[in-house]
Parts: sequence; structure tokens; C-alpha cells
Amino acid sequence: GGVTSVAFSLDGKTIASASTDNTVKLWNLNGQELATLKGHSGDVISVAFSPDGKTIASASEDNTVKLWNLDLDDLMAKGCAWAGDYLRHNPNVRKKDRRVCDGIAVNK
Repeated sequence: GGVTSVAFSLDGKTIASASTDNTVKLWNLNGQELATLKGHSGDVISVAFSPDGKTIASASEDNTVKLWNLDLDDLMAKGCAWAGDYLRHNPNVRKKDRRVCDGIAVNK
């Protein structure tokens, strides 16, 4: 889709683009796509980084604003909280993979 808005992260290393295909895309400075954020049901018309660079806000013609969490430590903790019991107790998980979340601070 067409690009409707772009924003640079404060460190200047990442570009976010809003698009008429209902997505926000993250790019590095070489033009390589890093991620596609899906969730809007209308054209995304605006995008902005938070001052700390850990959140992106996007606005859409579907009359919504979405906040996208880019804090990787927080995302890892949430993922480990969600999957931790499965990893530790599922007999089909390899023994070395059971401990993949060890050392990750999980807030329950």
C-alpha cells in the first residue's frame, strides 16, 4: 500500500511507516524491513515514536489509535510468563529448551 506517514526513532536508526495496507512497518536505514505491525482495519494515516523509543503510536481511518510496545525486555518477560509453564512441563519440549526463560524477570 501507499505510505501515508513516516517517523524516525530518536536514535535515528529505525524508521516507522504508516500505510494504506492497514499496517505500520519498521525499517532500518538500509531499507530492510524489520517488522510489520498489523491490527488496524483501515488505512494507517499517522505514526510516531514515543520519546523513549519503546512505543510507537499509530492512528487509523478506522478511528483507533494503537500503541505498539517495542521494549524487547518487556516483551520477552511477557512471552516467558505466557509460555514458561508449557516449556517447563511439556514432555515434547527438549530438555535444553525447558530453561530458555531462566533468568528472564517475569512479572505475574
